[in-house]
Amino acid sequence: MSGSDDFGVTENTRPEEAVRLAMGREARAQEFYLRCAEIASDRGVKKMFEFLANEERKHLELLQQEYDRFVAREGCAVAR
Repeated sequence: MSGSDDFGVTENTRPEEAVRLAMGREARAQEFYLRCAEIASDRGVKKMFEFLANEERKHLELLQQEYDRFVAREGCAVAR
């Protein structure tokens, strides 16, 4: 992979930066699914979007845990 791509990472992207980017994307995806659940009129569709929002929440929590562990282990003083 060379240069910048649609993911916003390059060979020079530090791991903690990549995780922060991923956390932002998970948070936005969760917000998207919650909004879709709000406007869905069909009960089954609403439940599906709520399920997907919850999955994104779990992804975000996992990434946050790994980020915190990485920063603590590496002693990185990275601003959030």
